[in-house]
Amino acid sequence: MKQKLKQFFSRISLQTIIIAIVTLTIFISLISTSFFIQDYVVKNEYTDAKDKMETIAKIFATNEQVKEAIMNDEQASVIQNLSLEVAKLSDLDFIVVLDKDLIRLSHPDSSAIGKPFSNIEDATKALNGTEHFSTREGVLGDGLRFFVPVKDDEGNIIGVICAGMTISTIDAEIYGLQKRISLGLLLGLAIGIIGAIISSKTIKSILFGLEPKDIASMVTEKNLINDEINEGIIAIDQHHTITLANHAAKYMLHEVDINLVEQTMIDEDIFNLLFRHCFNSQKKETDQEVTLHHLSLIASISPIFNNKVFNGAVVTFRDQSEMTQLMHTLRGSQQYIDALRAQTHEFMNKTHVIMGLIEQKDYNSVQAYIKQISHDYKKEVGFVTDMIKSPAIAGFIIGKINEASEQDVTIILDNQSFLPELAMTDTIHEVVQILGSLIDNAIDATKGQMIKQINLFILYESEGDILIIEVKDTGQGILTESSDMIFQKGFSTKGENRGYGLSALSQIMKQHDSTIDIQPNKPHGTIFYIELPGIKKGAYNENTYY
Repeated sequence: MKQKLKQFFSRISLQTIIIAIVTLTIFISLISTSFFIQDYVVKNEYTDAKDKMETIAKIFATNEQVKEAIMNDEQASVIQNLSLEVAKLSDLDFIVVLDKDLIRLSHPDSSAIGKPFSNIEDATKALNGTEHFSTREGVLGDGLRFFVPVKDDEGNIIGVICAGMTISTIDAEIYGLQKRISLGLLLGLAIGIIGAIISSKTIKSILFGLEPKDIASMVTEKNLINDEINEGIIAIDQHHTITLANHAAKYMLHEVDINLVEQTMIDEDIFNLLFRHCFNSQKKETDQEVTLHHLSLIASISPIFNNKVFNGAVVTFRDQSEMTQLMHTLRGSQQYIDALRAQTHEFMNKTHVIMGLIEQKDYNSVQAYIKQISHDYKKEVGFVTDMIKSPAIAGFIIGKINEASEQDVTIILDNQSFLPELAMTDTIHEVVQILGSLIDNAIDATKGQMIKQINLFILYESEGDILIIEVKDTGQGILTESSDMIFQKGFSTKGENRGYGLSALSQIMKQHDSTIDIQPNKPHGTIFYIELPGIKKGAYNENTYY
């Protein structure tokens, strides 16, 4: 049943819902109000009627002309005219004057004059000096009446004044008031409906024409997206109150004992670190490296404007170690690709030679050439694989030897080198990245030199569990003024979009407490010496993050 109701209301437009709710609310309010007003009007009308009867009756009872007429029968006609005139002016239905024998001296129905009063009991109370109200049926029908005695100058009671209104007259006045009230309520309802229509259109315009189901769907999707993405997101308003903090942001900052709670003030340290500069400049900042306690982050901060008014800022960030890991993986992959490309290129060159000899039908030369390249390959590959037992690294070195050969650069692997077989973990990728960065840098350094040679030495010391890598080149060397800057990201003497290999190598060294030393290679060139500890102790495995 609940599901059916939910589906029913989901099909109703927001405008219809707003109009229905507002109209129903106004209608119920007006109906409730009308009951209270009706009760008040009835009570107030009866009270006003009583006050008017009492006032007119007392004034009439003190009138000297009335007193003289009661005491002098010859002036009885004066009382009739006077009572009718006063009753008309005061909106009373009747003013009846009785003598001390309770005989009517005036009455709206002239045929009742001279006859005894119809309710002797009520009139007798007044004749005894008691003023009082009474509701009884009279000649004119049911009525509300007030009795007051008439006294002469000595204080003797000489008659009674009865002033009143029929119930039908009072009800008619009440109905008139209720009719005006009802018209007012209907007018209020109409105005309310018009206001509801205008309000619903305004609200829908503010919501960009979205229906409730669309808004609910968007909010659900936003929450899912915010909580599923890996980047942390924090948004604050101009008063430094957190308006949004997704799951990733809360998780990362919880590691440094900082809790993010929406609709609360942001931690002052977080604000100073991530938001203060953006609040001051009101400009976007991208890929900022920031450190919070032991957490290293890459953050982008953007100001939030509402109708061109600064309304806060939002920051997206992620753990820099994840970016470093991705960068290392990509760099290692690129090194493999370059090595494979070089080997493919060399293989294609040799294939072209064989195809040319075959086309010339010089089969003896083909056989001799194949034997020669097979001998050279076995000699070259065997030399490397005898010393480098890790197939991935051995293959990489062979690829680099071929790549360098294409550029007329000779790479010589020292015959004292030795590396045991390593498991295919992140250690392999790190060693490949280190070798690739150093060899590529050495190849670039030898360009334009008479002697283009690179000496490579790799040795694993089992006692200290240390991998030693040494690369010597015959290049132009490193200028003294540049020696302190070569590991900075983006720094290069070879042009733009360079200078990232040694920077990544430096990050690996720092992360793993490694040693790197740079010395000149006399008479020309540079020597890079690296000690990488923890190869066999499991310091580097597939769960390691940089």
